[in-house]
Amino acid sequence: MQGLNSTRRSDLALPVSVDFLLGYVFCLFYENAFSLSRSPVALMIFSQQSSSSSSEIAQPYVGAIRSIDASGPNWRMALLRGIVWSLIGMIYAPLFTGLAELFQGLGFGHGTYIAAAALAGAVGAALYGAREVALIATGIGVLVGVFVLMLFAEQIAVFHVVLAAAAAAGAVGLTVSFPARCSRHVPGKAMAGLATGALCGGFLALVEPFHPHPFSSFAVLAFLVSVNGVLYVVSVRWWLSVSRRLHCESRPCYVIESLVMATLAGVAAGSVWMMIGPLIDIESGLWQSASAAMHDRIPMAILGGMFGGGVAGMLLEFFRFSWVHDL
Repeated sequence: MQGLNSTRRSDLALPVSVDFLLGYVFCLFYENAFSLSRSPVALMIFSQQSSSSSSEIAQPYVGAIRSIDASGPNWRMALLRGIVWSLIGMIYAPLFTGLAELFQGLGFGHGTYIAAAALAGAVGAALYGAREVALIATGIGVLVGVFVLMLFAEQIAVFHVVLAAAAAAGAVGLTVSFPARCSRHVPGKAMAGLATGALCGGFLALVEPFHPHPFSSFAVLAFLVSVNGVLYVVSVRWWLSVSRRLHCESRPCYVIESLVMATLAGVAAGSVWMMIGPLIDIESGLWQSASAAMHDRIPMAILGGMFGGGVAGMLLEFFRFSWVHDL
């Protein structure tokens, strides 16, 4: 589809950007709400309720798995956790699918699963680990991507847009202070996402040649979001200790935040172009073909990610695994 004016391009780009940001805001809201429910003030308020409800809210965290509560599973918290993980799967699915199509176009073969799952896991861990910093970085990346898309789509390549968004977000990270919470823990979380993603992707790469047909997008995303997510929750504390031993958290906070913001902004800007690529006449070649192929897989991929995330979130709550957003 050629000859679209700038108004039409903005109409196409903005809904995608808004959906991405809304999904992340919902995840952030639910995590903050859960964190608030664990605060001392909230515990004092809820202590006036029934003893079973009070014991569920006030129960401390010990390692990756909480102590078993004899009152049985809390269905309300299981449903809440399933919703949060479904939203995480909804955002993870387009990211993995786009990366998979790019690596497939580069000739990675079955290694596509390893590379795409590892990078998607690392970026996802950084996205949810950095929280407010990640939200600002994602907003910068989306704005830069949409702005360039409206004005310079025919003159600038996708790679240039990614660099421009990363540079803008990196400059913000270096110059603006975020005193509420430092992001020194993000490198350790990114390492955990990278390792667990590569492990799950490696399993798919080993198993698929023995399957008579290629795995469907639904099955791949349901597996990755659920299994990768569980492995991440189980291992993230160990990876954080490794990060401390490697002195990754000893760097100045503004340096870490600048790198995190640059990475996430670049991914967000590239995602905008990947989603809009088949609808406008931008550069031909790898990006265009990967974008067109991604659009064919997106619906089932998102459904698979949401299904796998919902199941994993509820099972994590039923088996008393701790939330890891506050590490």
